[in-house]
Amino acid sequence: MEGGFCARKRLQTLHARGPGMSDGDILRDALESAQHIAILIADPGGRIILFNQGATNLFGYTEREAKGKNIQDLTFSTEDRSSHLFEEILDALRTKGRAGGRYLRRHKNGKQFSTISNFCSLRATNGKYKGILEVAQEMPPDLLNLERELKISKNFMLNILESSIDAIVTTDMKGKITYVNRAFRDLIGLPGYQIIGKHISLYYKDGIEQARRIMKKLWEMGRIRDYEFDMKVGERIIPIRTSDTLLYGDHGEVVGTMGVFQDITDRKKLLEELSITQAELIQAVKMKALGDLVTGVAHEINNPLMASDTFLHLMEEETRHSPTLQKRVSLLKKCNLRIKNIVKKLKAFSMQAEMAFTPMNVNEAVTSVLEIIQQQALNQCIEVRCNLREDLPEVLGDKNQIEQVLLNLISNACDAMEKSVNKVLTVSTDFDPKVRQVKISVKDTGIGITEEQIEQIFNPFFTTKSTDKGMGLGLSICYKIIEAHRGKIEVKSKLNQGSDFIVVLPYQIGSCRVRKPFLEGGEADAP
Repeated sequence: MEGGFCARKRLQTLHARGPGMSDGDILRDALESAQHIAILIADPGGRIILFNQGATNLFGYTEREAKGKNIQDLTFSTEDRSSHLFEEILDALRTKGRAGGRYLRRHKNGKQFSTISNFCSLRATNGKYKGILEVAQEMPPDLLNLERELKISKNFMLNILESSIDAIVTTDMKGKITYVNRAFRDLIGLPGYQIIGKHISLYYKDGIEQARRIMKKLWEMGRIRDYEFDMKVGERIIPIRTSDTLLYGDHGEVVGTMGVFQDITDRKKLLEELSITQAELIQAVKMKALGDLVTGVAHEINNPLMASDTFLHLMEEETRHSPTLQKRVSLLKKCNLRIKNIVKKLKAFSMQAEMAFTPMNVNEAVTSVLEIIQQQALNQCIEVRCNLREDLPEVLGDKNQIEQVLLNLISNACDAMEKSVNKVLTVSTDFDPKVRQVKISVKDTGIGITEEQIEQIFNPFFTTKSTDKGMGLGLSICYKIIEAHRGKIEVKSKLNQGSDFIVVLPYQIGSCRVRKPFLEGGEADAP
């Protein structure tokens, strides 16, 4: 009430003075009438020239005490003085002509409080910068409380965004990044200040085209869920699943976008491994069915073989006096024996069990597989050459699994030579005592493999064959088997010049040696 009474009294005085009163006196009285609004005028450097009664009421200094003092030194808090806030205000006044906001100020008695202040530059008629005008008012308690609550809410929301395990990014309508959370910064591998302001398409593998595709979907639907694409960060390609939405302003206008990115590298790898496991399970079921079938067929074959052996034994007695007939009977007996050996090896090979690592003879595994595929090679007019080293050391492995690998490699070699004129399959074994490794080479004269295909042949479901000859799991399974044996498979190939698959297995010093070599073209010793 007192302030209002004083203001009315000054206005009455203004009217009483009449037209002879100067403009300076009128301005001075108007400024002094503002009891609850601090009005300060300073030179371009901030030294106070005018300090009205409202400023005295707000800051506690008289006009005489304030004149000549710097606004910053007299009224700003210690924290704001040390942060060079007033220098920023002066710079804004020189460049933009105005500045303002909430500032922490200091009373003469040391008490700190907040003001809402507006600064503007004072200029002469010629535009020259002459000084500063500040109009300030103490922030009302209810507004201060509201600001405090808004700040708490903002910090709470920021903490939620920063704590998210998913990468969150917002952009303006031009696609420039306006905010990134910690997960996004970790994904990109850069601090926030190096990301903010850049175009989001810089981190898309397909660049601006990908950004346009996402934006088109957003304009059509307002939001998108579980959209997958690839990001590119340096040399890394990161598969991403994103959910995006449009951001709206106070009046319902679209002001930007927000995206929540999930790095699905591990998920895709897990799904791929699951697909491989399912395929291997199907393969295992097939092998089990094949084992049951082989067992039944072996039983059916063995019965007539027993009868055939019996009759051949009788015929051998009856043809004692005919060398020609005896030779034929002997040949038939050898054929029966060969049939028995093949059936025996098929039964052993089809028995699927868990890996059992025992000292094994690699040469025996090779000869066992060659006996199984010998007829296939004969039917395809393939010449089989063997070069197995006699003093080969034993390796620790699962014989049945190694045979499965060799059977797959040799079958692939035979298929690769289907259209070749010169069909030669060369299987050889060797070892290197320096690195303690046994090597098995399966070499063909087939169509060969391109460099691009070599990089993919061990991937699941990759195949160069037609669909009726397999689904591309053979080499993938072979790779895993040899990997489980702590070995590796090497490939050397040139297009139309054949391929050489080399299986490398480690061995220990002091392992046993093979006593009998496999003689090329002769009968193989049964394992």
